[in-house]
Amino acid sequence: MSRVVVAGENVIDLIDERTKWVTLPGASNLLGTAPDLRPIIDAAHAAGARVFVDAVALAPHHPIDITALGCDAMVTSPYKWYAPHSGMLWMQPELLAALPVFKVRPSNDSGPSRFETGMPNFEGIAGVEAAARFLLEEGMSSIQAAENDLFAPLLAGLLAMEHVTVWGVHGMEGRTPTAAFTVAGRTPAAVSQAMAAERIAVWDGHNYAVEVVGQLGLAESGGVVRAGISRYLEPDDVARLLSVVERLATR
Repeated sequence: MSRVVVAGENVIDLIDERTKWVTLPGASNLLGTAPDLRPIIDAAHAAGARVFVDAVALAPHHPIDITALGCDAMVTSPYKWYAPHSGMLWMQPELLAALPVFKVRPSNDSGPSRFETGMPNFEGIAGVEAAARFLLEEGMSSIQAAENDLFAPLLAGLLAMEHVTVWGVHGMEGRTPTAAFTVAGRTPAAVSQAMAAERIAVWDGHNYAVEVVGQLGLAESGGVVRAGISRYLEPDDVARLLSVVERLATR
């Protein structure tokens, strides 16, 4: 019987001759943790398995070399990198051609258009192309450096506060510029409301990472506060966020 393996600390040990697909997160949308994908991909291929990478939380922040990774399929959500809401799939051509598709009869029998259920969203495609062109012209390495310049003081500031707990990696390596934290004596919802009053946008709750929040023991207490860095933010935005979190210790 075949099985699907989801990425975890001991994922390589779980891969064997029964494994058909290994699914990996390029980065955690909640904690920002970005696992080292290549060793897992190599182990999966050595066992004859395919690899699917969810790069939704990785693509906006890090350059991705699909050829170097060697995965079989990768997905991303362009709205995460300043484009309209849509989905994007990259797949090995021979695998794409072999996939069975429950398609509408008028669509083509070959090629990516097999997956189209009607007229393409041309305006959305134009928006995705424009956003991709921005990333290419700006350069992903440049974007990554600019975001890290803002995230480093944000992470350091949160870690320095005794009433704040940062969940996930405490350093700058092996992560994206996303911080998940809780404030002692405050629910995540209360913290996000305090932020909103200061015109600072953060998320609270599980952010769809239900299993992660459950494993951390935070489901009953409301999850975490999630704050992330985007290319359009400035140092003052970080300073204002840290100021609000600091004040929450004394209210």
